[in-house]
Amino acid sequence: MLWKLPDGDQAIYIKLINLITTGIENGELLPGDRLPVERDLAKKLKINRSTIQRAFSELVSRGILIRKLGSGTWINSGKWGVLTQGINWQRYMTTSRLGDPENFTTRLRKLQKQPDVINLSYSSISIPDLPLTFPSMTVNDLIVQENADDISGTIDLKQQLIMQLEPFLKQEISLSQILITSGAQQAFYLITQGLLSYGDAIAVESPSYFYQLSLFQAAGIRVFGAPLKEDGSLELDVLQQLYYKHHLRFLFVNPTGQNPTTCSMSLMERKKLVECCRQLNLPIVEDDSLGLSNAITKQRVSPLKRLDPSNVLYVGSLSSLSGTGTRIGWLIAPPAIVERLAEIRQQMESGISVLSQSVATQLLQQPQLSRLVQAQLHNLEKQKKYLLRALEPLVMQKAISYNLPTYGSNIWLQLNVGRKLTNADYNLFLDHRLLVLPDFLFGVQSNHVRLSFTHISAANELELEKRFKSVMDELV
Repeated sequence: MLWKLPDGDQAIYIKLINLITTGIENGELLPGDRLPVERDLAKKLKINRSTIQRAFSELVSRGILIRKLGSGTWINSGKWGVLTQGINWQRYMTTSRLGDPENFTTRLRKLQKQPDVINLSYSSISIPDLPLTFPSMTVNDLIVQENADDISGTIDLKQQLIMQLEPFLKQEISLSQILITSGAQQAFYLITQGLLSYGDAIAVESPSYFYQLSLFQAAGIRVFGAPLKEDGSLELDVLQQLYYKHHLRFLFVNPTGQNPTTCSMSLMERKKLVECCRQLNLPIVEDDSLGLSNAITKQRVSPLKRLDPSNVLYVGSLSSLSGTGTRIGWLIAPPAIVERLAEIRQQMESGISVLSQSVATQLLQQPQLSRLVQAQLHNLEKQKKYLLRALEPLVMQKAISYNLPTYGSNIWLQLNVGRKLTNADYNLFLDHRLLVLPDFLFGVQSNHVRLSFTHISAANELELEKRFKSVMDELV
C-alpha cells in the first residue's frame, strides 16, 4: 500500500484514519495484515508519533484494528466489535469480507449448483406432502384481505401458534404479543431497526451463527462474543465484563441445539443466565428455531422465555417443520414492541403474504401433526447414522472427534490435525467437492467444521467417507 496522506483541510489524524479505512475498502489492506510500526510510519508520513497513536486508537475503538502485545497493530480479521462508519454499499461489502476473508462462502455457493458435490453446508428438512385448500379468490379479493388483516399477522395463524406454544412456554400468550415475520432473520432485523441505534453493542455466543449475519454491522451495531463452554453454557463473568465495558443493550442467544455447536444449555445454567441478565437489566433475545418441533413432540426443554417471560424476546420459526422454503417466523414480545416493529415493517413495505400465512396455518391445523414431526425426526436419525458411519474410520484413528447432538440436524466436528488450521486450509474441502462450514464463519478458529446431515443417504455414504479421508490426509 502507498502510505501517503490525502490532501485537504482535515486534521492529520483523520486523514490517516481515512487512508487506512480506504485501503481496507479497496483491498490494499486485507484482514490479518500487520501495519507498519508507529515509529517507522511517523517517519514515512513526516508526522508526530502521537498523531499515529491517536488515529490507531480511534480505529481500535471501532474494532477495525487490533493491538497485540509485543507484535504490533493489525487489521481485524474478524467482525467482533467492528463499528461500521455509515451505511453504504462499499462498507457493507467490506464488513462481509471481514467475516470471510478468503471468500469461502462465495466459492461454496457456486459449487452448490454442481451435481457431483456432497452438501454438508446447510440443512433442508423434508417438507410433508399435505393436502392444502385455498378459497377461490381474485387478485382484488387477495389485496382486500391483505389490507384487512392486522399488520402484525393473521389472527388464524396467531391462534394456532398460541395453541402450540402456550403449554410449552407455560404462560398465557395474547394475540397482541405475537408478530408474524418472514422467517427468524426478519425478526432480528426488525429488532435492530426498532430497538437498537447506531453504535449500540450486543453480545452473542462465541461461536455463533449470529456472527455470520451482516444485518448487525450494516446497522452499525457492534457485536461482541461471550465464550461458550463445552456444556452449552456461557462464560457469565465474561458476559458481565462485556456489559460494563461496552454498555450492552441485548444478549442474543440460542440455548437449545445451539448453532453451530449443537450444544443445549442445562436447566441449571439457563436459570443462572436469566438471573445474571436480570441483575444486569440486560434483555435477552432467545432464538429457538427448534422450539415448535419440541413443543409438538412435548420435549422436556425449558426455553428462557418460560423462565423469565418479562425479560426475554422469543423468536421462533417454522423451518424445523417445513424447511427453509416456508419463510414464516414469529416474535413473542410485549404488545408495545410488537406494535412498534409491525409499524416499522409496514413503512418498509416488507409485509408477509396472506398465502404463506395460510399455508403455515393449515400445516399447524393438521390432525396428524405430531405424527408428521415424529416421522421427520425419525428420518433425521437415519441420515445422522449415514454420516456417523462415513466418519467412523476417522474417529477410530482419532483424526476427528465430536459430541452427539441431542437436537437439530448438525454436527460440530473437531479436526485433530496437530496444528492450527488457517482459513485457506478449509478450501481443501471445496477442492474435494465437499461442502462444509468452517469455524471462522462463526467467529472462532478452533479447527472445527459444522456438518449438516440432511443431504446424506445410503447412496453417497461411501463417497463421503472417501472424500473426507482424502481431505484429512492432506491437512495433516
